[in-house]
Amino acid sequence: MAQVEVFARTEIGCVRKRNEDHFVVANLASRELGLQPSARVQPLTLAGTLIAVCDGMGGAAAGDVASNIAAETVARMLQTRSPFADMAAAEQAMQAAVTAVNNAIRGAAADDPMRHGMGTTMTAALALGAELLIGHVGDSRAYLRRGRALTQLTTDHSIVGQLIAAGRLLPEQARNYEHRNVLLQALGVQPRVGPEIVQAQLRAGDVLLLCSDGLTGPIADDMILELMLRYQDPVRCCRALTEAACAAGGPDNVTVAIARFTGDGLELPQGREEVAVVRVQHSI
Repeated sequence: MAQVEVFARTEIGCVRKRNEDHFVVANLASRELGLQPSARVQPLTLAGTLIAVCDGMGGAAAGDVASNIAAETVARMLQTRSPFADMAAAEQAMQAAVTAVNNAIRGAAADDPMRHGMGTTMTAALALGAELLIGHVGDSRAYLRRGRALTQLTTDHSIVGQLIAAGRLLPEQARNYEHRNVLLQALGVQPRVGPEIVQAQLRAGDVLLLCSDGLTGPIADDMILELMLRYQDPVRCCRALTEAACAAGGPDNVTVAIARFTGDGLELPQGREEVAVVRVQHSI
């Protein structure tokens, strides 16, 4: 039987005074939230397993509140729609969840002037049997490791991310780019938001990584891959990645979630099979 082994970890880092990141792990079949030992290994079903990482906007009012609203709202919205008839239904549910998150944050900000301007990124992954669906806004990221290759599934909604996507900037140049932290989209900031929806087929042995930019800022992709290869267990891998970010200066909160997919219900990759990714950027 196909299954997913999952864990997540968040750290305040070495500079920030509070942690504005949140994550959520939910077994949508059992309606169980969290990382209790019984929930760390889940069967892959059409009801779905949800993993999401949210990074409250640094410097904005109540970023930690915004990321918490996002984590709670996306889990609640997808629970109400699960199980999903097919991927089209799951995609509609994910888009509705993104809209609900955006509205919930804006509503909370309107009710409290001290929270005006709060916002968050969100990268939410839904594993449905052998298929993966991601709803993404902001510059947190989703990666998939297959064998010894690491593929970035999401596109950063930032000035740097768009320049890289357009081929006008190399990833290694982005680390020193003046406007690397300027977001083009975040949840709760604008009346409407256009999420990136990503689909991919899972293979046995695939490992999903969701993370805030507290990891990808100080740690290059090749080092992330090296640590993922060294630590196969999701618990140890999460610890190694967050500790590496802190050892590199920990300039921001860092949150990582690791999901390892195994079992007879998943096809084995064919040789060095690349990850086939379908991305759709919905307009605002």
